[in-house]
Amino acid sequence: MKLNYIYLFVTLFLTSCMSLTTIGDAPMSGTTVNLSRRGLTEIPPEVFENTSIKVLKLFGNKLTEIPDDIGKLINLEKLYIGRNDITTLPTSISKLKNLEILSASYNLIDSLPKEIGELEKLEQLVLNQNRLKTIPSEIGNLKELVVLRLNFNQLDTLPKTIGDCTKLQFIHLNRNELKELPVSLIKLRMLRELYVSNAGYLIYIPEELCGLRYFELLEIDQTAVVPNCLYVKRTNQLRIIVN
Repeated sequence: MKLNYIYLFVTLFLTSCMSLTTIGDAPMSGTTVNLSRRGLTEIPPEVFENTSIKVLKLFGNKLTEIPDDIGKLINLEKLYIGRNDITTLPTSISKLKNLEILSASYNLIDSLPKEIGELEKLEQLVLNQNRLKTIPSEIGNLKELVVLRLNFNQLDTLPKTIGDCTKLQFIHLNRNELKELPVSLIKLRMLRELYVSNAGYLIYIPEELCGLRYFELLEIDQTAVVPNCLYVKRTNQLRIIVN
């Protein structure tokens, strides 16, 4: 009888421990946690107890928010939260000083906190298919940003400070409602590709872009107003795609 009680105790103990370290078959320990496509309506609190996480995948769930506790994951480098029902990002995201990739496409995000400008190591910001109308001027503080994807939003303007993202090489703005592009894009000396097909009716491409040395691809629609100097450059290194 005593042995039976000992066996029962050990079984319950191990089951309890497992519930703290796994959800389904997904481990909660280690540096990569993949909870994609699990029907989650909230992020399990156990996730935030593992501050060693570097990669967190929450793609394709039913999340409506990211809790403030996300700021506890101070070693996080890659955060994938696409295809959820998230409407906003918490200000505590500013604590993710090691974050390099933030991918949040296919959500309902209509605004970004100004604290996003504190992600000093961010290299890729992916926000396709959301409801963004503006981008905070603090985006100009993202000195390591290389890729900016904002396709299929409702943007009607871009902050001039985008020109301060001096490492930016790829900008995707297809399917928005922009009235113009900021001339400050000329400051993006590393810019290689600019996508503005259906980014805004009769959108004007700044003539100043002709001076960008590494500019090699421009995607536009038939209503875009393109300066002649870019067509001249087209014969040498620039490829212009008209949709």
